[in-house]
Amino acid sequence: MNDTTFAALFCAQRKIEHVDFDKAVLSETLYPHAKWFAPMVRLIWPRHFVADHDFVEAVGKLRRFREFFNESEDFAHHPDNVGFLRSTLNMRISSRRMRRLVREVLHPELGGLGKADDSSIAPFNAEPAKDAPAASEQDSGSGAG
Repeated sequence: MNDTTFAALFCAQRKIEHVDFDKAVLSETLYPHAKWFAPMVRLIWPRHFVADHDFVEAVGKLRRFREFFNESEDFAHHPDNVGFLRSTLNMRISSRRMRRLVREVLHPELGGLGKADDSSIAPFNAEPAKDAPAASEQDSGSGAG
């Protein structure tokens, strides 16, 4: 078991100083369009990214990937993680991007496996079998007849 924090591993892998950790993680995990508008948003609403910075700080202390889900849940319910810009325009960190990044850093032995995992673990996201009849075909046989 590795007792090194995500922040220490991230900084070592990227060859950056710890003081640059927050900025680097934000850069990698903000939604792409949010990166363009972040400087303007910070200028107008200086506290807009408080929830994101808190999320990065909490994730930086992680030592195991399984702990990420608690931090992700805390981020989702953070009191500053509200408003039109954050919920509708996604001017915030992407939890999915953060999850991928944490997995890649804490488990580099998995290689690119984390990149393919963009879906939920729920089984209803899986594609139906090719030879399975569609639900409407199954229901059409049972009716008043």
